[in-house]
Amino acid sequence: MTPPTAAGHRGFRHELLLHRSTAELWEFVLPVVRDGLAAEEPTLLLVRPDTAEAVLRSVEPSPYLTIAGALTTPGRPARHLRAARPMLAGYARVVHQEPVIPPTQWPGWRRLEAVLNIVLRPHDTWAVCAYDQHTLTDEMAADLYATHPLLAHHHQRHQANDRYQDPVEFLDHHRNHPPDPVERTAPTIELIDPSPATARATVAGLAHHHGLPRGETDNLVFATHEAVTNAVLHGRPPTVLRLWAQPDRVTVTVTDTGPGPADPLVGLLPPDPANRHGPGHKAGLGLWLSHQLVDVTHRRPPDGYTIRLAAPTPSIAPAH
Repeated sequence: MTPPTAAGHRGFRHELLLHRSTAELWEFVLPVVRDGLAAEEPTLLLVRPDTAEAVLRSVEPSPYLTIAGALTTPGRPARHLRAARPMLAGYARVVHQEPVIPPTQWPGWRRLEAVLNIVLRPHDTWAVCAYDQHTLTDEMAADLYATHPLLAHHHQRHQANDRYQDPVEFLDHHRNHPPDPVERTAPTIELIDPSPATARATVAGLAHHHGLPRGETDNLVFATHEAVTNAVLHGRPPTVLRLWAQPDRVTVTVTDTGPGPADPLVGLLPPDPANRHGPGHKAGLGLWLSHQLVDVTHRRPPDGYTIRLAAPTPSIAPAH
């Protein structure tokens, strides 16, 4: 069943709200909820407990209103993207009170905001991303303006955003993620031109010694296997495998001297099933699965391509 469309509009409308206080957020959310219920439009609020309580005090229970908890941590963008499609299919209005994004995770998060404009284009949904302005740097705010075609200002909605950029162009321009600080230190292990089997065994041994849980170890081993295999088949030698063991995570990088994947959406979307016999399909599928299982970043410095993989220890395991 297709939900009614918000205010009669068709297509996906991705809107940005930058608020400076809980009261300002509340002043925006309450009219959105009331208008949605009056129009009998399925409305979803992904908000923190204090915002949820304020809504419930102000509106009557309704079959058209669903309130669920907001994300508390960024988690893995590719996993959020996979969940967003079926979730938004049932709602005409969605407001998400966004989590605080650490600067180290921002490059992946802005990719998510950009690709939502592509993946969710067929949905007749008005989705508002509400960010606390105090938690954003100037660079973060600029990225949000670049990835949301609509802006909300207090009681004004659906304002056209002249700073919005084509999502593919934005992703292409922001391909490179900065190196993690640990990469400036000597690795625990470094191997030149390892075979996929050697890479798997090396990562498994270090992860086990470091106390990584079995599931996270298997995920990191799988992602490393895919990265090394892709480097051997599609990159240029030498292939360099580096591993770091830290108290909060195990980090792996795989570097070769080739250009890396050409697709700016790499890892965020599964490969097209219609091209399952085409070149690169298995590599694309493996990268997409890796993005579901571990933290992944890419960068293409002048001398080659590096994919970084990280699995956290249980104390900071990401919310799924």
